[in-house]
Amino acid sequence: MSKGHTVAGWIVFALAAAACEPRAERPAEADILAARQAALSFDQRLRREIIDRIVREEDPVAVYLAYADNVPGWGTEISNAARLDFSRTALGVRNPASAPDDWERRQMELFNFLADSGQDPESFEAAEIVQEGKETVFRWLRPVVMGEACLTCHGEALDSRIKLLLGQEYPLDEAEGYSEGQLGGAYSVRKVLSIDGKPPPPYATQPRPARPAGDAQLTQPAAVEGLQ
Repeated sequence: MSKGHTVAGWIVFALAAAACEPRAERPAEADILAARQAALSFDQRLRREIIDRIVREEDPVAVYLAYADNVPGWGTEISNAARLDFSRTALGVRNPASAPDDWERRQMELFNFLADSGQDPESFEAAEIVQEGKETVFRWLRPVVMGEACLTCHGEALDSRIKLLLGQEYPLDEAEGYSEGQLGGAYSVRKVLSIDGKPPPPYATQPRPARPAGDAQLTQPAAVEGLQ
């Protein structure tokens, strides 16, 4: 058999084998839209209550303290409103509790590869249905692009006071040294679709993390935008 026939034979075999593979289940459009809305809600609130204060050149330490005291609870509020698990993660995290799982890590590494090849990070999105043990799960991820205001707490030249606070609170901090336009992390959504082929129990809402007395207060909206 000639070399050309051999190559053609392998191509036909590969195509036939691929055709026999089970086709991956496509995520429901409603779940994708809900994940996008959760991320948008967080984005809008972050801009209104944190980033706009940095743009107005308020004291960066005051803004950082308001962020630290209030923002961690937003993910819980969004999760409860949308009845899915919304979180933030990164390849280099500030809080070890936010470290990515294997699926999130793979997607972010792919996003970084695509960004390095010149593609627009604003177009990146991952949506997939995966099997995690007995659970069939909808997973979604969208990268966060570092803007100029983000560098106040994540850039290379931090205010010495913020650097001191970060050193005290996050001795294992891996979320510094970014520049504008880099991928700084991602918004992540996880929703259990079934367990052993059966519908999952109703979503159990989580309490908002308690805010210690004396913490800086932010605007407290009556509802998470677009989710109630």
